[in-house]
Amino acid sequence: MPHLLFIVWLFVLGACVGSFLNVVVWRLPRGESLVTPPSRCPQCNTRLAWYDNVPIFGWIFLKGRCRYCKKPISMRYPIIEAITGGLFAFYYVMFFMLHHGLTCSMSEAVRDQITIVNQWPIFALYLWLIGALLASSLIDAELFIIEPRVVWLTAGVAIIFHALLDRNAMPGTLSDLRPASAALSAGAAIGWAISGALWFIGKLPVSFPQGEPILEAQRPEIEREIREAKQRGEEVEPLPPAYSKGQIRAEMRKEMVFLMPPLMLGGLMVLLTMPGKPLFGFWVQLYRHDWLRGLLGALLGGMVGGFTVWMTRILGTLGFGKVGMGRGDADLMFCVGAVLGAGPVVIAFFMAPFFGILIALYMLFFSKQREMPYGPYLSLASGFVMIAYCPIADYFGPGLTTLIEIMMTPRGIQ
Repeated sequence: MPHLLFIVWLFVLGACVGSFLNVVVWRLPRGESLVTPPSRCPQCNTRLAWYDNVPIFGWIFLKGRCRYCKKPISMRYPIIEAITGGLFAFYYVMFFMLHHGLTCSMSEAVRDQITIVNQWPIFALYLWLIGALLASSLIDAELFIIEPRVVWLTAGVAIIFHALLDRNAMPGTLSDLRPASAALSAGAAIGWAISGALWFIGKLPVSFPQGEPILEAQRPEIEREIREAKQRGEEVEPLPPAYSKGQIRAEMRKEMVFLMPPLMLGGLMVLLTMPGKPLFGFWVQLYRHDWLRGLLGALLGGMVGGFTVWMTRILGTLGFGKVGMGRGDADLMFCVGAVLGAGPVVIAFFMAPFFGILIALYMLFFSKQREMPYGPYLSLASGFVMIAYCPIADYFGPGLTTLIEIMMTPRGIQ
């Protein structure tokens, strides 16, 4: 089938997904159902007809106004639909026409055989990630939160995908791990499970049990919502207390305790599975299973992504006495790592500041606001790395050989 037909079809599909993302972005963080009630006018709450919901064109035909109350409908809706459709088509062009993103380290003959027909599963996973990143960025830009249900659902889908469908010869594979990397992933995953279980039963302390300090950018909106809730006679939870720098640092030490089991068990597992060590023979046999390597590859990518952000959060907070990054950013990068792998997620993390530097400079000179949501820039960097990973890794690889051999999955994506 000609490329043009796929491009048009993917744009239409993306626009429909964008329409759904508009619902997710508005309803999910507000605790509303994604299914009921059906789409309605945000002004008069009248249910919209199906032809008014046609992505992009529905808004154009209505001239940006509700058919019933005639009040304006935000341009945000068709813009998000058009952006999502454009991204779906863009990544098709990059992957299957220009051969960026899925074909790293492959010969030209092999690249020419890669089409959406035979590689649609991994491409569908990447499109899912694009939708999740877009939704997370929009929510974070508005509310300064990463919606956990979006990123954890995506991470779960990625882990299942790589366990069931990932194979070494497949573009985008995470299963071609070295034994030491797989052992590190297995040990760290057991450590995460132990920490989670101890936290669940109350044996590990919870950081900021009354809520993290409120960002100044969030305060006006939160105070407005509290006033409106009180006017409606609703009960309102108290705002988080004011923390001193010493108290904030003390809360971070609780998070360091949470991270100790994964770090210790990950390193211990590597030592026990080395040649001549007690678990070497057992691990060699277990390591041969494709499903296990795919599972551990996705888990390694997720844990490396989450750990990179979490350690930055901890060290930055200990240094400045002020929460530098939210835990939601760690969730977001766990999601990215589970889809793309350990190497790409690390590069995405370190590239994110370059995507946010212009906004940061503007805020520095022209705005009193100093906080900025970091999720959109992590998302932009992740989207960029999906198509530019290999050239970046090839450039920096010679100086990072040891780190790459331990942490990084082979070049399954570019």
